[in-house]
Amino acid sequence: MAKRAERRAHAERLKKARQAYWGWHGLSGKQAGIVAYTPKTCSCWMCGNPRKYFGERTIQERRRMQEDE
Repeated sequence: MAKRAERRAHAERLKKARQAYWGWHGLSGKQAGIVAYTPKTCSCWMCGNPRKYFGERTIQERRRMQEDE
């Protein structure tokens, strides 16, 4: 497949696979497009990266600290 065709095929695959995201069934065309590229509904403190909001270390960092001890 050519690159453009491959990207379009992947986008269509994601749109079909994520039809039930956000708790809705049968998303509209615009909603399906949004979900295909950004599956999270928002980036608030409950949905977002814990490192950003709470200063938590990543699993990899925690493992490294345990190895160093």
